[in-house]
Amino acid sequence: MGFRSLSPYLWPIYGPWMAASLGMSTLLVALPIFIVSEGHGYAIAALVAGAGGCGATMAAIPVGWCTDQWGPARAGAVSLVCMVAAALLMATGTEPLLLGVGHLIFGGGALGVMLSRQSDLTRRIPITLRGRAMSLMGGTMRFSVLLGTAAGGLLVDYLGARVTFLAAGMGAAIGLPAVLPAAIKTRGEATLERTAHPRFVEVVRHNKGRLLRVGLFGAAAMTVREGRMVLLPLVGVSLGLRPATIGLLVATGYTADLVLFPISGAIMDRVGRLAAMVPAYGLLAIGLFCLFFAESAIGVLVAGLIMGLGNGLSAGSLFTLGSDVAPEEGTGSFLSAVSVLTDSGRLLGPLLVGLAAGQWGLDAAAVMLGATMLLGLLWLSAVVGETGR
Repeated sequence: MGFRSLSPYLWPIYGPWMAASLGMSTLLVALPIFIVSEGHGYAIAALVAGAGGCGATMAAIPVGWCTDQWGPARAGAVSLVCMVAAALLMATGTEPLLLGVGHLIFGGGALGVMLSRQSDLTRRIPITLRGRAMSLMGGTMRFSVLLGTAAGGLLVDYLGARVTFLAAGMGAAIGLPAVLPAAIKTRGEATLERTAHPRFVEVVRHNKGRLLRVGLFGAAAMTVREGRMVLLPLVGVSLGLRPATIGLLVATGYTADLVLFPISGAIMDRVGRLAAMVPAYGLLAIGLFCLFFAESAIGVLVAGLIMGLGNGLSAGSLFTLGSDVAPEEGTGSFLSAVSVLTDSGRLLGPLLVGLAAGQWGLDAAAVMLGATMLLGLLWLSAVVGETGR
């Protein structure tokens, strides 16, 4: 079995997730650029950008319960509607507080789409194909991020913030037709999902060891991933680059990221999870240390490409780790608990960048993110180990 066997899931599972990540990535580039251009400091920009991760962390437990009780399709549909509503809210004003609240809701909706799709795949895909299934999930996300990062800078530069926020909502809305047919059924998966599921607390208590092992590494990895998404635009601003140029530089790094996701899945399934993940996250750390030395657009581009290579080789790795150790009963609740820990990095990454940049400068922020990734790799190798057997 290979990637071709995943074709029946392209529209109902990968389509909504790609739509959600398209909207999210548009905001991740547009928000820090817009906030700084309005005269606010790095700390405010990082807090608003990090609100999406905070919303994801807050939504994880309710989303896990909803996925188990309602079924993945209904949970995904509600999440996409929340993202559209949040984009409309953000388009009504440009104050940092309003943008932060809107991004909070938007991030929670994106998490709901991701968990509902991951839970569905975990139940349907055997472990021998899981690495490729989850890497394709990561690959579709990366393709939408490539589009979203480029679009975010261009839209802010030429059409303004309000149009950019509305475009992010439209991106999320693309995924609704994929989940609505299953979501509106009165019988089917939602009815089946209500039967005899353990409570969230029981799932966490019975699986706390594996939850902590995988979740803490996920938190470190996500801290670095989200931190770099905020750091790269801020470095571009500090070098005096135009918003459109910044968006294209970030998107160029994601081109390498996108190309490599099939390799990630194949290595994880055929050789092992660690064989794919240790080199991948090592390259991510190296790229951050290269950013420390960047003094021009070329330097930022090189660092972004190295990080893109590493992130591409890690495509779907966090999804795969969570799915590998998830119990058969209460899958949605377990994955939501993993997400609580992992998505704390969505808040910690931008916060770490904002605090370090405000206190010591952007170079210090790059070094701190790189050191965080190295510590995460030690935890992965020594504590998590191989989960694909």
